[in-house]
Amino acid sequence: MFPIQAPPDFRIIAHRGASGYAPENTVPAFDLARKMGAVEIETDTQLTTDGTVILCHDLNLDRLGHPGVVVESSSIDALRPLDLGSWFSPHLYGGTAIMTLAELFERYGDAFVYHVELKGKVETLPDAVCDVIRSAGMEEHCIITSFAYQHLARMRKIDSDCRLGWLVGEVGEEECDRAREIGLLQLCPRAGSVTNEMVEHSRTVVEEVRAWGLGGSGQQVADLIHRILAAGCDGATINWPDWITRA
Repeated sequence: MFPIQAPPDFRIIAHRGASGYAPENTVPAFDLARKMGAVEIETDTQLTTDGTVILCHDLNLDRLGHPGVVVESSSIDALRPLDLGSWFSPHLYGGTAIMTLAELFERYGDAFVYHVELKGKVETLPDAVCDVIRSAGMEEHCIITSFAYQHLARMRKIDSDCRLGWLVGEVGEEECDRAREIGLLQLCPRAGSVTNEMVEHSRTVVEEVRAWGLGGSGQQVADLIHRILAAGCDGATINWPDWITRA
């Protein structure tokens, strides 16, 4: 069943690192993605109370073993000591710490294309992320994504050249119109909604169509991969980056 062969230019994006095999958005997950040959990764960013851009998907840490801890209401000093690996495997990953965006760039440099998702509700997150990217000199290595259109619109205001992708459930006329307004590189629909017609229409306003939501059983993931490949998608995020290979 795996790996499934994709075209040579298909973006195989390790979702929160190799998060099917290691705790998401941590050094072990990104190290493993690199070991598996991934050259593109996706990660999630939020802003702490003291203005540090950290890597975390959920607004709180309940799922990761720390009930009641809200990321945007916490300082980096409060988050540093927390174990973000034991929820996945105490034996393999106990003691794994939270990571900042600056640390991600420092550790991996130009080894990856970084798909940096803007999460949360803090209005200044785009500015903070942009500052970190510029300080690290990683502008050419980043694509900024979000479900929150206002975050993407803010990024376009502060950086006219940044590459942007909008995460959506599906693509219709409204999404295409709004994509055109701020000059998106990508429209990023849920894999289960992708059709040939959607991809064809999306390409009238953006260069790339990148899917998300490859989840479920192994067979369900395989079916979704075949679906997006048949429709002509340009890439996808996946928790198991070794399940797709390029021709």
